[in-house]
Amino acid sequence: MKLTAYDFTVEFVRSAENCQADALSRLPLPRSSVGRGTKKSETATYLNFVQDSFPLSFKDIKSETAKDPILSKIYGYVLYGWPTAVDKEYIAYFRRKENIYIDQGCLLWGYKIIIPGTLQNPILKEIHDGHPARNYVWWATIDADIERAVRDCGACLAVRPAPPPAPLHSWPWPVEPWSRLHLDYLGPFNNKYYLVIIDAHSKWIEAEKVSSTSAANLISVLRKIFARFGFPKRIISDNGPPFTSVEVATYFQRNGIGHTFTAPYHPASNGAAENAVRSVKRALKKASLENEDENTALSRFLFSYRNTEHSTTGREPSVALLGRRLRGRLDLLRPNTDERVRDRQLASELRQDAPLRVVAPGDSVLIRDYSRRNRKWAEGVVIDRSSPVSYSVKTSDGQIHKRHMDQIMCDKNRKSRFSLTKIEAYDRPGVEAEEGSEARELKEKDELVNRSSPEKSSRLSTDHMSPVAAVGHVRRQAAVQCLQKIKKKNVR
Repeated sequence: MKLTAYDFTVEFVRSAENCQADALSRLPLPRSSVGRGTKKSETATYLNFVQDSFPLSFKDIKSETAKDPILSKIYGYVLYGWPTAVDKEYIAYFRRKENIYIDQGCLLWGYKIIIPGTLQNPILKEIHDGHPARNYVWWATIDADIERAVRDCGACLAVRPAPPPAPLHSWPWPVEPWSRLHLDYLGPFNNKYYLVIIDAHSKWIEAEKVSSTSAANLISVLRKIFARFGFPKRIISDNGPPFTSVEVATYFQRNGIGHTFTAPYHPASNGAAENAVRSVKRALKKASLENEDENTALSRFLFSYRNTEHSTTGREPSVALLGRRLRGRLDLLRPNTDERVRDRQLASELRQDAPLRVVAPGDSVLIRDYSRRNRKWAEGVVIDRSSPVSYSVKTSDGQIHKRHMDQIMCDKNRKSRFSLTKIEAYDRPGVEAEEGSEARELKEKDELVNRSSPEKSSRLSTDHMSPVAAVGHVRRQAAVQCLQKIKKKNVR
């Protein structure tokens, strides 16, 4: 009976295996010599051993049980038998009827005493004060009564732990880049502060060292960043002094920027900025341990981060924001596209057997005629060379056309007015070319100019000509000089 106050496990051991039996398990007790008139000792029960742990005596519980309207009826059910059905207020006891019994006038459920209603408040006070009375007592509404007692206690509410965290609720991913930014400050780190900004779409991080966390300094840094990337639609920040200032609110309002504050003292609400701050701080700590310049280390970290594929978006922040990767030293390992294209072009040009044909301004040519005159070629004179293979040609009707060299054909059958044949005829006295009158006219003009002023002959001889004729005249004079030198050499 003494062991009923403890939790133990009974294990059967055979006598043949129980070789170390102690004296208490084998020594018989002596017979009692108490006579008939002698009062027997009080029977030892569970209540005799636990009454010292109770704030009340089991005798008080016995008397109150008899007065309680519910427990007195349960007392009778235990003595004389349970009915097949009971009312609602007896359901809790009816479900435990197999384990409810009577001990010294008290009702017990297992090893717990069933407390009547008049004694429940003193027991609740003992439980609230930290006494392990709940291991000894029970009644139908004990759990609800304990919760009510805790809610009514101001000290318990003051030290109550936080409730379980709410399910994770992520910010919606913006479709457009640089539309929602998350801001936060890093520092003080080595007596310095950094403003960290992350774009929710591309995960692009900006980290700027600031001299202070004032509102004026914040606006100055944001103005520089917005000059590069433009104004966002919304900014998310905590409730720090610079973010809640009137100056920052006015600046955002004037530029059409919405501002959302997270819950105070809840960094997880601005988790994107917190993660960015942690990444930047890790890079700065690494630079401090390696005695590296912090500005250089921060720039290298940002460059590497922006060119690295992000685990959430699956794209590099630079590609998501700018549409391209940032060129780095590792890009030198890749072949240059410009050089590769140029090599292919040169190889394609060298495969062509035909040499590059060239015409000079003033040459008579035939060009492709794309007008509706039912002719394939039209006569013209080259005016200018606009590119290595493109020319401007003036046709006989006075219009200027731009043609590729593949659309131009030298008019070899048509004698040019400045051909070598005419020059030779012009040089030989008494001999005229086919167009003698035109050659004589030019020769007379040259002689007239040479007589007047030899120094100004070159300039005056071309003043009365059109640009095309002037170019032809200069070419003719150069050809004449070359022929004269050749003849002098042959004479020698």
